[in-house]
Amino acid sequence: MVWIVAKDLTKVIRSLQTTAVARCRERLDEAAARAKDLISRSEDDNGKTPANGKPEYGVTSVLKRRHGL
Repeated sequence: MVWIVAKDLTKVIRSLQTTAVARCRERLDEAAARAKDLISRSEDDNGKTPANGKPEYGVTSVLKRRHGL
């Protein structure tokens, strides 16, 4: 009886873990899409690039450039 309960719990834990990882991946993809959108809007708005001539694509860089944060 204990073996069956332990087996069921293992299945439940694995299922929850898989669901949590999948949700995290979805949230990361959504954040990346939002960051891409911010970057493209920022570059369209003012066309500025950093002093070294290479555009910076990080969210922090966009926030600093666009909002002075």
